[in-house]
Amino acid sequence: VMDGNFVSVLSWYDNEWGFSNRMADTAVAFGKTIA
Repeated sequence: VMDGNFVSVLSWYDNEWGFSNRMADTAVAFGKTIA
């Protein structure tokens, strides 16, 4: 399992995969906020 911060940094170097990854991270973060 990779560290979340590493994934976030890596995402900015790969636009297509990174965009999808950021959307997933955002959805998870939002889900935790409203849970």
